[in-house]
Amino acid sequence: MKTIIQLSKIFIALLMASACAGAPIKMPEKYNLDNQLENIPKISDFQLNSWESIDNQSVILETSMNSYYLIILNMPDYNLPFSDIISINNANGMIRPGYDDINGYVIYKIYKFKDYEQAKAIKAQLRGGSAK
Repeated sequence: MKTIIQLSKIFIALLMASACAGAPIKMPEKYNLDNQLENIPKISDFQLNSWESIDNQSVILETSMNSYYLIILNMPDYNLPFSDIISINNANGMIRPGYDDINGYVIYKIYKFKDYEQAKAIKAQLRGGSAK
């Protein structure tokens, strides 16, 4: 009887742990920029010219002359701020949230900047300071 009770406790603990693991990740509010930037469904004809990490969950990509995008990852990549290179896995020269990833972390959202000045302002906002 003790064995059945112990197995029941273990089963309940595993069931609770698996339920918590399936819960959606709560995105920090600072990444909700829908009222400031254009949220786009994809970047077509993707060719990376340069990139810059903002923090451990967001980067700015420059894809062509004066085309800048903010990429928000679905969870933090604690190595991102210290990386010299990034790996972008995409299909057919296109980047889409929910499908493609940077350094193995799925892209959560893509925002398009009007210009680099807007990118600098948002970078400062996300870092909690003023634009430089």
